[in-house]
Amino acid sequence: MVAIGRPDLCPGRGGAAALVGTFGAHPGLGGIAQHQPRLPGHAVCRGLHSLYEGFFREHAYGLSNQSFWQWLGDFGIQFALVLVACLVLLPVLYAVIRRTREAWWVWGAGLAVLFQIFVIVIWPQFIAPLFNHYSPLPDSPLKTKILSLARANDIPVDNVYLVDASRQSNRVSANVAGLLGTARISLNDNLLKQGTPDEVLAVMGHEMGHYVMGHVLRGLLLDGLVTLAGFAFLHWGFWFACELFGGQWQVRNVGQVAGLPLLAALGSLFLFLATPATNSITRIAEHQADLFGLNAVRKPDALATVVLKLSSYRKLEPGRWEETIFYDHPSGRTRIAAAMRWKKEHVADSDIRDTANLP
Repeated sequence: MVAIGRPDLCPGRGGAAALVGTFGAHPGLGGIAQHQPRLPGHAVCRGLHSLYEGFFREHAYGLSNQSFWQWLGDFGIQFALVLVACLVLLPVLYAVIRRTREAWWVWGAGLAVLFQIFVIVIWPQFIAPLFNHYSPLPDSPLKTKILSLARANDIPVDNVYLVDASRQSNRVSANVAGLLGTARISLNDNLLKQGTPDEVLAVMGHEMGHYVMGHVLRGLLLDGLVTLAGFAFLHWGFWFACELFGGQWQVRNVGQVAGLPLLAALGSLFLFLATPATNSITRIAEHQADLFGLNAVRKPDALATVVLKLSSYRKLEPGRWEETIFYDHPSGRTRIAAAMRWKKEHVADSDIRDTANLP
């Protein structure tokens, strides 16, 4: 929603009319690249919001380990990546709009999904190392157990990588990332420092669950449907706004780059309205991964204690509607209850009975 309040994204303040003079009705890469006077405004607006959210608030809660200049370096890399992506994708999108006309929103959604697949494929090998250093986890009994767990679940990896996430924050995490042969197991150094071996295995079982259960492809499919709905919303919203205000803005069709501020504002509005749906898609997958990890690793107590560690930055007991609308993971209460329910149903098993402290 931040984008809606930006002066350079508000047609009513002259943004669209100014863009008409800059681009005309048929933009190309050169036209978009000439839009440099507005880039500083975008950078400042985005930078101030990120400064509060990613630096001041993180330090207020004792979660960040970065100095201002370290944070600014990461922000600069992120902003450069977004800028390059926009300079590449926007000319392609407008070429698609001009060629497909009324069906542009269908083809535009397809373009967005293809780009998402591209990012997922290249992320582990090319993007993630821009922000952190990845090195093979030294040989240890823990590494042997992690690789054994991966082989048992048919995950095609032969190493575990340690990522220096502590250079940014104190959060514990891990992931199995990649697609189309680029899978990689990464272990957050905070988890290794703050967690027990059982807790590390519990987290790795959860992350492997995402890979084994095909959550990347599932996410692409469901997010693709949301993307399609979003582009339909852009199509309808742009037409409606142009019918009401197009004469004043000097914008008559979506193929004019002068309408880009309106598209950005409509996109922000749709993402805000779709928050419950997008969060639910992720939250359901996270719950499924928890259950997979419990069955694969069989350490419910370790999963519960890791969830308690996450409470330093995740509210443990939100209200029902708060969790449904705003949480992209199950709440701590929900996850711990699920782990203890699993333990109750398996308490007769010898490995679980030994940890149950029964009288």
